[in-house]
Order: sequence, then structure tokens, then C-alpha cells
Amino acid sequence: MFLNETRHAINVEDASCDAQRPCSTCVRSHSYAVAHAPAGVELPPHPECTFDEVSESPPVETTETPKSRFERLESRINELESLLREKDRALNTFASDQSQPQMQHHPFASSSNAHTPNLVHSNGFNFDGIPGFANGNGNGIPTNGISNMYPNYTSSKPQNGTNGMDYTQFPNASGLDNLAGVASLLGNAPLSEAHIDSVSAGLNQDTSMSGGFQSNGSNLDIVFASWPVNLPSREVTRHLVEAYFAFHLHAVRLFHGPSFLASLDLHPTDPRFPWSAILHAMCAIGSLYVASIPPTPAPPPEYPAHEVFGARLRTLQRRPDSFAEQQAKFAKEQAEIALDLGHHKFQCVQVTVMLTWFYWCHGRWSEGLRVAVPCGLNVCPPFHTIAETLRPPAIIPPAKTVMEDEVRRNTFWLAYAMERQMGTGNGWALSLDDQDICQLLPLRGDQFEQGILVYPSERQWSHDRDLLTTHKDEQIDSFILYVKATIILSRVKSFNLRFKGKHYVGDASVVSPNNSPASADQQEIFDIKDAPAFQELDKMINAFRTSFPAHLKSPIIGQSVDPYLYTASLIPHLGLILLNEPHARPGEATCVHADRILRAARAIVDLMYNIASTSYDVSLLGLHSIMCWFMSGRVLIRFLKAAMQANSDAQIPQLQAEIVFIRSMLMKAAERITLAQRYQRMLDEYLFNSTGQTFADSLPISRFSTECTISLEEDSTSTMVPDTSRATDVFMQYRAPPIPARPTRR
Repeated sequence: MFLNETRHAINVEDASCDAQRPCSTCVRSHSYAVAHAPAGVELPPHPECTFDEVSESPPVETTETPKSRFERLESRINELESLLREKDRALNTFASDQSQPQMQHHPFASSSNAHTPNLVHSNGFNFDGIPGFANGNGNGIPTNGISNMYPNYTSSKPQNGTNGMDYTQFPNASGLDNLAGVASLLGNAPLSEAHIDSVSAGLNQDTSMSGGFQSNGSNLDIVFASWPVNLPSREVTRHLVEAYFAFHLHAVRLFHGPSFLASLDLHPTDPRFPWSAILHAMCAIGSLYVASIPPTPAPPPEYPAHEVFGARLRTLQRRPDSFAEQQAKFAKEQAEIALDLGHHKFQCVQVTVMLTWFYWCHGRWSEGLRVAVPCGLNVCPPFHTIAETLRPPAIIPPAKTVMEDEVRRNTFWLAYAMERQMGTGNGWALSLDDQDICQLLPLRGDQFEQGILVYPSERQWSHDRDLLTTHKDEQIDSFILYVKATIILSRVKSFNLRFKGKHYVGDASVVSPNNSPASADQQEIFDIKDAPAFQELDKMINAFRTSFPAHLKSPIIGQSVDPYLYTASLIPHLGLILLNEPHARPGEATCVHADRILRAARAIVDLMYNIASTSYDVSLLGLHSIMCWFMSGRVLIRFLKAAMQANSDAQIPQLQAEIVFIRSMLMKAAERITLAQRYQRMLDEYLFNSTGQTFADSLPISRFSTECTISLEEDSTSTMVPDTSRATDVFMQYRAPPIPARPTRR
């Protein structure tokens, strides 16, 4: 045998082998073992030497080829993925069993897909290539499973032929090279160490975001270490952002869509990547337009329709925040922190505008315009103060590009429009006077998207004298008309708010040249329509209605609807109602104010009939259109009451049919917009108090309940119920119908 071979059976220090068969060392060892063997132990008669067999050739080491090694690693990876998929299927089955009972009782569960947006929205984005939109239910609403919508639950489908693995972190190369990279990550370490975190250590999201089911923390998901905290996964975030741009009315004006969507492809640590607070706000709004994320539960029918403090209801119900509410809270918290630090100042304004819309959509109050004033968005050079100040006119630096400047301008006008539109539903003072606004009107939509520079001499200013009746041919579109219509609302509200104060000091603009209510005994002869300011507003509204360019006369062409133009067409009629309703007497045939509000209300109903004849989803029109519908219904209820008192059988059926139609349109919008449900309930309440329970029960609508089963704090200011005083206003020619006090629990 070879002397230099390793000895496997002999381990004697400094021993040598004589190459005998058996060798002398084995013979001595066997003799010693026989001599000292215990009783009963049988030993072989001859020594067994391990060096008896001599190999004819040196042993060849078996080395595994790289291809075989990669195939073995791939097999192991596939085996591990199969185990993960089985675990996911078990968790998803458990989740669907747990969440199904809750969704059956949800007010939107049976109608979430009844009226859905088209794939190509009026914003101009085509989303045939978006996962879940093109391959959904045919209505433009994605049908991805809940495991695809939440980062804590991985999909069981392999994507892009990569068996479910994410190879984006490896350089572009062959499949074997990618497997080598995976193998280098895995090595001999446990699977949990390969950049895979548990649910509890992932995005730290509340279990309420998962649609009602909870995780035990054993599920695993691949996460990006640099991805912003509290955001959904990268795929889900992009999906919701794309839904936001596809279906939200203001998205393509508040942001430059192509640039923003392109920035989502950057790495999260890139300074050009969108700020996380903006993404939170977009996720909150975008979740309203997808079917995979459960919507925010609507208030129960017995909850007061006038309540604006939504947290009180959630406290009483003891429910966690929905996904949309969580994302809105994250956006609000980050914006407040950033403002304290002086970071992302203009982006904070954008977040505030989006949150104002979100809270208004859910029937809650929010302030969005005041934050734009310190940023100097309400003025444009050279219209700055002439006083010497210690601080610059704005806390943000001047815009560097045309696109940045126009985005700021659009943001201000959207904040202005929402504040003015929300103000029409309350008696509160506006936060910014129109005389403090010296800003250019927005650019035309196509010019904004292309970033075209248009000089101020070719545009209109907000303080131009003929702003509402003159439209420059090259600078007019539906959004510009929408802004101008909102200015009308602002002027009407300011007139109503300041009328008494101006009349008290003898302002000539509000004093009738023919008569004036010098005392309470003369209130019946006072006629406000002779006041110069009233006449000026009335003429301005009528002139604005007839000044629309020929190509912007109709907001509905075939099945296509322009939401901005539709709202701009409604607002003049609403302005006439707000201006004339306090002085109208529906029971008198000679009342001019009553005739004006009836014509305006039926003009709104005609526009409602027009859009009802299309397949357009009315929940995409925006929030102010819904308020115009409600105000029209309230006017018609007043005339219905007068017709009932006069026993006019000819007018009652028509008024009844119009009221029922308005209510049905509000119910359609309420499938996605909580504010529409509030207006529908307020319309029922107003109908009940105006016509009585007997007549209300005869209508094909649900019976209005006068009993509240939810106990709220005894705070007269919390429910926002108007004063029930029946005192006659000196400046009104009718006694307003009494508004019932807040129902108490029996």
C-alpha cells in the first residue's frame, strides 16, 4: 500500500506502517484486544487491517458543474416558493372567511360595481395597460385580490416568468447569473434573513387596512428597505396613484400628470421621488375608485345628517380607521411636521388641498385656503404690498420653470374654488377676501400640459372689470369657466353676509332708492330687488350664463361629459337661487324672486336629466354638482308645500316626480361619495318637515326617521343644527319654515 495515504483505522502518534498484510501494527492491536477482552465478547480470529485494499489509481474528486449547481439552487427556490404559496392560500382563505360577514352588511357591498368609471377618463389618461383596470370586471374598476392590494400579503401568481422572485436589484444578465445572485443572498442562512421581513416588522400598518382580517405575523413578504414607512407596497401605491390621475377631477390640474407618474419610477431615495405625504393623500383619494380596498363605512341612517365631526361617530362605533382614513392621517401628520421644520412648503399646500377635498367628500369640514396665503399664491407680481415689511412676500422661492409656476397657480385656484363652494352651504365668513386676490387665471389645459409660456398681457387677471362676461378666445376652456363661476358664488355669498352690516351704516349699494325698512312695521314694503348691488349681481349672473363660447355651450356631447363645464353650467343657476331664495314667497303668483328660483331649480333638473341619459358615473362629477342638485330639490320642496296648501292637483305630481328624481341621482352619487348620502338624508328631512310624515310616506322613498339612537354629547354647536327661531327677518319677505331641533334619545 501507499505509505503516504491517510490511515482511517489507526490513530497512533508517531506510528509507522510496514506495508505487510496484515501490518505489524494491526497484529499487535488485535493481540492486545484479545488478551484484554471482557468475558463473553467475541472477537474476529484475525486482525482486520484497513490497509489491505490498495487502490489501483488515485481517487478522483467529484466537482459539481456550475449549471448543475444552479439547477439545484433553482429547484430549492421553487420548493421554497411552493411552500410560501401554500401558506398564502391558507391565509387568504382564512381572510376571506373572516371578512365576508362584515362586507355583507356594508352599505356599499352590493353596489360597489353598479356604476363604475370608464377606462378612458375625461382627464385624458388611457389605463388599458394598468393591472386590474383592463383585466377587471369590464367597468374600469380593478378586481385585484386583496393580497395584491396590501403589502402584507404576497401574490400567489408568478410574474414576468420569474417564478415570483424580484430580480430588479440584479444587473441585466442571463437567468443563471440572476440565480447566482439569489444564491449569494441565500447562502446557508435561514430564509428569514434574505431581505424578507415579517408582517409586524414590514410597513407597520394597522390591521384595519387589510379589510377586516388580521395576520398572525408569520406571513413573509419582500419589502424595499428604503420605501417610505406607512405607504402600501410599491405596486399598490402606483396602482392607487394611477387611479387617482385616471378618475379624480382635479388631479391633472393639481399636478403635471406625465411628470409625476414618471417620477414614481425613480428610487425612493432620489430627491426627485414624490414626497411621501403627497403619496399618502393620493392613496387616500385613489382608494375611492378601486374595488379591492373596502371603502370608509358610511354613517348609519340614525346618525345626524348635520354632524361634521366624524371622529365622534368612530369613537361611538369603536371601529378602527379605514385604509383611506389612515392614509389621510399619515399625510396630515407629515404635512404638519414639515411645516414646523420649514420643509416641502408648497407641497404642504398641495396636500392640504387634497385633504380638504377628501374630508369634504366624507361630510367633514376642513380648511385649505389659508395655507396658500403665506406662500404668496394669491398674488402675482407686480401686485404686491407697497408697505415695507420685514419678511419677503412669500415664504417659498420663486418658481424656476413655467410648469412649476402654473402648478402653483392651479393649486391656488383649486383651493379657492373648494373654499367658496363649501362656503355656500354655511353662514361662515370666507377666509380670504376677493379684493386681496391679484392673480392670473389658469392656463388652458393643453398649454399647461406642454409647459407653454403665455405672457400676462395675453391672459386675464382675477380683478379685471369684465372678467365674467369677456373671454379671450385663446385663453378659455372648461376649467377657466369653472374658476370664473366660482367667483360668482363668492360675490353672492359676500353680498348675503354683508348686507345687514352695510344697510345698517347706510351703504348706498344696498339701500333701495324707493323704500327702506326704517322700522319693523315697514318690513312688508321693503323690496331688495331695487338695491343697486342686488341688481348688479343679478345682471352679472345672467350675462355670464349667455357668454359661454360656442364650443363650450354644452357639457355633454354624446356619452362624453366634461365635469368642469358641467359644474360651471350649474353654478349660475345656484347663484340665482342663493341670491333670491331668502326673499321668495312660493305661495304668491306675483313674487318675482319665487319665479326666478323655480326657473333656476328646474334648469338644474334639466341638466340632471341630460347626464342621467348617459352612462357616465355621476360620482366623478365632483362635489359641488351634488350640492347644486340638493339646493334644487330644496327649492322644489318649498313649491310642493305651497302647492299642497293651495290644493293644486296640477302642480303636485310634477313637483313630486322631480323631487324623487333628484333623490335618485343623489343615491347614485352616494355609492362612492359620502357627502351625497348626507345631502340625500337632509333632503328627506326637509321634505318631512315641510310636507308632513303622511305625504312623505306616500312617495317611493324611504321613510325619514325622527328618532336618533346614537347618543352624542349635549353640545348645541357640535351637530351644526341651525337655530329654530321663527322670528321674521326684517330683510326677508317670508317666514322660513321651522327647522326641527336635534332629535333626542327616548
